[in-house]
Amino acid sequence: MSDRILTGQIPDALKQSLSRLPVVLSEAMVERLLRCVHYEPVIGIMGKSGAGKSSLCNILFSPPPASVDAVRGCTRHVHRYHVIRGSRTLHIADFPGIAETPEPDRQYRRLYRAWAPNLDLIVWALKADERAWKDDLRCYRELLGTGAAPERFLFVLTQADKMEPCREWDNASHQPSPRQAENLRAKTELAATLFTTVYPVIAVSAVENYHLEQWAEALIKALPVSSSSAVFHHLNPELRTEYVQEIAREGFISVAGAIFDEAALVVQTSARLMYQLQRLRRRFLAIIRAVWHLLF
Repeated sequence: MSDRILTGQIPDALKQSLSRLPVVLSEAMVERLLRCVHYEPVIGIMGKSGAGKSSLCNILFSPPPASVDAVRGCTRHVHRYHVIRGSRTLHIADFPGIAETPEPDRQYRRLYRAWAPNLDLIVWALKADERAWKDDLRCYRELLGTGAAPERFLFVLTQADKMEPCREWDNASHQPSPRQAENLRAKTELAATLFTTVYPVIAVSAVENYHLEQWAEALIKALPVSSSSAVFHHLNPELRTEYVQEIAREGFISVAGAIFDEAALVVQTSARLMYQLQRLRRRFLAIIRAVWHLLF
């Protein structure tokens, strides 16, 4: 898809708000905005095999990535899935199960170094009923040791319905019993402490639709603002709550503001021109807020 075709997708009101800028600047801004609008995010998924990674992805995104054939990645150890809606694509990199492959730990370090520049976020799935996460913890610490930033990781407690005493799960209301809820609270606090997480750890159940809205909020918050709106587009419609939408929209507005500010720096500014630029910036961002739903 050419930039010329993409430019036609920018609402006229938005282009008009930039018409007072030099043409070369307004065109550069439109091009950068379009690259953000059509950005294709890449989310990495880590955790042990059987931790419910596929189930979680299938319930979060639309269409479910498991309905798309897996494509082997650049190595034989990572699977890539493509979630396609219209002309937009979300990429998911499914890393091999921890502690279940014969390859030495350095293979994980090589994998992360190879993939890190292309990953917007890594979602790490921890089984709620797992008694020990020593393998997860060891691998995570090794990744941090190679330079991975903690804010690039979002931990999630999966299969909450299997938390003991699992027979007490309330199937009618799709909620844990009081004892299960207490155990889940303690387990999420333990995970947050052990992994020193930047973001809250939320217990979810894909099969029971438990806490999925809260976790969708956590996902959008953890993503870089440059990719949150693009990921929002791929969420299951039932998870696109007003709050999640607001998070994504405000993130994109902040990106648009940064683009405007960088363009304004190259303009020779007098006090009068600075005032005009500030007015233009406010109008520009107001229009971005109004047309965001048309862009995404």
